[in-house]
Amino acid sequence: MIVPALVAALTAAASSTSLAAASQTLTVYSVAEQQQYINNSDARRAGAGPNPFGNYNDVAPAAKNAKGPFPGDEALYSFNLYADAQLHKRAGAATYTCQYNFKGNAFCDVTFQLTKRGVLVASGAFNFNATSFTLAVTGGYGSFANRLGSVQVTPTANHAQRVSFQLT
Repeated sequence: MIVPALVAALTAAASSTSLAAASQTLTVYSVAEQQQYINNSDARRAGAGPNPFGNYNDVAPAAKNAKGPFPGDEALYSFNLYADAQLHKRAGAATYTCQYNFKGNAFCDVTFQLTKRGVLVASGAFNFNATSFTLAVTGGYGSFANRLGSVQVTPTANHAQRVSFQLT
């Protein structure tokens, strides 16, 4: 009875040690390269008439002079990634594809392509005016195959962002 319990305890300890060893912290820096905003205001007008869900008027349409982004609008952002805070050594690129919902909140799907290493995929929601935010890392390929975790994006000098990955 003692031997099986000892084997189980050693196996559990070895598993937790290998999981701890598999953890990885990675930091890069990003600078915006391009952006494209897609104003879907024509789609809002399409909903002004009868629709298959009924003709409900419980929500007023957005004011014409209100500032967006509005629900349904989309934005694409591309970033250059750098290995150092001085933005000297290029490390790859990132692309954010964001769909806006209410009150300036967006849900974004992001790919981080790291040169000669692979790709990390992340997604999550944050406010359009946020200066920092955290996304869930949902996978990757190359040297990042089957990696999960989180990525926190915070502002730094020179209009750059610090992009810190915590991976398991």
